[in-house]
Amino acid sequence: MLMKVTPRLRRGKVLSQQEIQTAEPAYGDMVVVQNMSHQFNRYSNIARFQMSGTNDVQPIPELHDATLAWMGPNGFVLTGFEVVAGIAYAQSWWCRAPN
Repeated sequence: MLMKVTPRLRRGKVLSQQEIQTAEPAYGDMVVVQNMSHQFNRYSNIARFQMSGTNDVQPIPELHDATLAWMGPNGFVLTGFEVVAGIAYAQSWWCRAPN
């Protein structure tokens, strides 16, 4: 599903509403799949962008243990964990339809 996605945390720290509102969102075909998480060595719901080529880099790190936390007229929020430089951080994504 084509989505605009804005991360709401940076390395586990909550961003201000102004930072979230003014951030450039990642845009693309977002999917949520249950796959083996090599970082956690178990199955996990993983939110990521469906890339056209196998060498394409994800615009933002994958969201592991993705769970729907909120849904309303302005989109929805997925929460979970992202792995950056081998360290897992709490993360949530504000997801909404492209304009």
